[in-house]
Amino acid sequence: MAGKDNITIHDAVWMAWAALCAFLIIGIVAAQAWPLVVDIGKRDARFAIGFHEPETDIINLTQFRWSNGDSTIALPQPPMLTPSLITLRLPNGRPTDTAPPRVTLTSDVGKLASFAFPDFRPRIYRLLLPPTARFDWAIRIDIVSDTVTPPNDARPLGVAVDTAILAPVRAPITLPSLWTAICALMIGAPGFALPRAAGLAPRSAFIASLTLALLIAAGIWLRPLETLPFFQRFVAILLIGWIGGTLLRILLPPAIEPEHSAPVISGVYLPVAMAVAWWMPPLMQAYLSIDGAPLVAPPWPVVWIGCGTFVALLIGGAAAYARTGRSGLARAALIVLSISAVIHLGYSIGFAYTRQAPDFWILFRSAREWTRGGSLYDIHAVLTNHFGHVFKVPPFYGMLFVPFVTMDGLTVLLGHRVMNTVLIVATALIWLRMWRLPLVSLSAASLLILFNFRPLADTLAYGQIDLVLLFLLTLALWALRSGRDGAAGALVALGTLFKIYPVLLLAFFVVKGHWRALIGFVAAMAVYNGVAIAVIGWNEHLTYLTQVLPNIGGTTSWVENQTISGFLARLTDSPRSATIYQNEMVRLLGTLISGVAALAACVLALRPTSRDSTGYALQYGLFLLLMVLASPAAWMHYETLLIVPFGTLILHLRERTVSLPYAVAVAISFALIAYGNQWSFYDGTVHGVLTIAGVSYKFYGMLLLGGVLTFEALREPAPALLPRLARTIARPGQ
Repeated sequence: MAGKDNITIHDAVWMAWAALCAFLIIGIVAAQAWPLVVDIGKRDARFAIGFHEPETDIINLTQFRWSNGDSTIALPQPPMLTPSLITLRLPNGRPTDTAPPRVTLTSDVGKLASFAFPDFRPRIYRLLLPPTARFDWAIRIDIVSDTVTPPNDARPLGVAVDTAILAPVRAPITLPSLWTAICALMIGAPGFALPRAAGLAPRSAFIASLTLALLIAAGIWLRPLETLPFFQRFVAILLIGWIGGTLLRILLPPAIEPEHSAPVISGVYLPVAMAVAWWMPPLMQAYLSIDGAPLVAPPWPVVWIGCGTFVALLIGGAAAYARTGRSGLARAALIVLSISAVIHLGYSIGFAYTRQAPDFWILFRSAREWTRGGSLYDIHAVLTNHFGHVFKVPPFYGMLFVPFVTMDGLTVLLGHRVMNTVLIVATALIWLRMWRLPLVSLSAASLLILFNFRPLADTLAYGQIDLVLLFLLTLALWALRSGRDGAAGALVALGTLFKIYPVLLLAFFVVKGHWRALIGFVAAMAVYNGVAIAVIGWNEHLTYLTQVLPNIGGTTSWVENQTISGFLARLTDSPRSATIYQNEMVRLLGTLISGVAALAACVLALRPTSRDSTGYALQYGLFLLLMVLASPAAWMHYETLLIVPFGTLILHLRERTVSLPYAVAVAISFALIAYGNQWSFYDGTVHGVLTIAGVSYKFYGMLLLGGVLTFEALREPAPALLPRLARTIARPGQ
């Protein structure tokens, strides 16, 4: 006990140092961020509350907003105990036949001023704000005025506001605001506690905390208006992460005591870490909703399922711990979390059945148009923006809808969804059969946790084909493990006729020397397309090959596109843009990085593995990851395929011990990919650099997954590359 107490005191000292360093770094930088100039006409509702939409002054070519008679300007808190000067530029744009507005300005400390505009010219008003120590991210200036309602405009118009400038009066010593000070301390303390809970050594945890403080300070220095108003959200992320890490330390029995080394857990319980991490994003959604972000609160069914899961963990965990100790607690947690996953999956599937399925209707209506004498393809729409609601897949895919076009579309949609629901169950059963896992086992329970996967539900909701691809590519892996290479190639060929990107698996076949799989692919493509030509005709195929396929390249910065190219595009374009990205240099850079990633996967796949091993399946899974990471454009629901590499990881590590930091990395990757979609943390408003960074959260999850798969692949013996290539060419069956 003395050793553990010393460790606790040691951690407390490190934590205090981390908090102090974060306070000094952030406090010094925050004191240099002033003055802050807020263009009310361009900034969002974080600063302009109760204002109408932006308008443009055609004379001065500036943007402004009309107040509604009782509006508020929110500005980051100025330094503590320091008076500040606020400057307001108010372009009075009322019609000349109306009375000038009378305005009253108030703040947190009371009434500031009351005045009437003397005429209709724009004016600048400067007011001195007394010091304040209010514990809030913002100081709020309320603008109360009478309103007018012009002809042909039903809006009540108060006063036009162009710009607000907040500048603290210079003082010999400038202290950060109380809000900034507390948040800075919280950045340091939980910034240390989180990596410690995840199993890092004190020194490493301190470095992580210091690095985070420096990054936030850089954000304040470079983009103060995009960082200071959201300071508290960094704290929330750290605290929620610490909750998850602490819960893992409670639920999972360590194999090694922390004072000797990083905690190590049995790989059997890795799914517990994944499930616990999955429940952290809803907590973040709840906090964001409290912090004023609209439309991002967790759905009430998720809240109730989460509360029930927590209660079940308390009751079941306590009972199991009393009987069998920590190992029983971990098993009970795995069972409770797997049941919770099934309940949530059921809710997700039920909700998916109520959605509009826009992708299904594109396919259905295109097939119906063909049966009426038209074409599957709208070439103008393809050339204008193929990322819109456009039919752009091979004719084979459209052919499958032809027998149903005379039926009611809603009935066909229901059948499509029922088919995909059956495929979810079928894929899970195939996975159990392929790996010879008992239906009632901890491994089967782990699979239930794995299938609580939002991309899977979104595929069902949108009427997409990714569940069919998951089914086909799971069967292809089974065929390869069984030595049925020709069947594997035929399955990949079928998938390629739904979406082009499964063609990447041809590189896996080449690297592994699976030449019969290549033959199977070519033969199956000839058969499938021959059937499609017989049904649809050659003209549609010619149109696809000559006018559609050459014009559906490129990328987009749209929030759903979580690929390497999509991430780079969002650095220079808005995540709200669903059009073709035009910056050629960035597009080339994305293509280059994606090509390097593909080459790295090929090199890793050269490492020798037995066909029936999990190492072989992990190499296969790397190429499934490439399909949704290295493609120019791949929507979030395409990540349905990543169930295969995650499932393989669970099996690969179940007979091993795993360090807690490594388990946390896998769990974070799973949570980022498995929870939520493009609207879970984003309401369409771009707050600046933090929004641009935040909407790519699934991209970060895929990078983490790629890192984990690479690490596991490198555990295999390194081959001599040229001799290995020679052997695979000489003995294609190997």
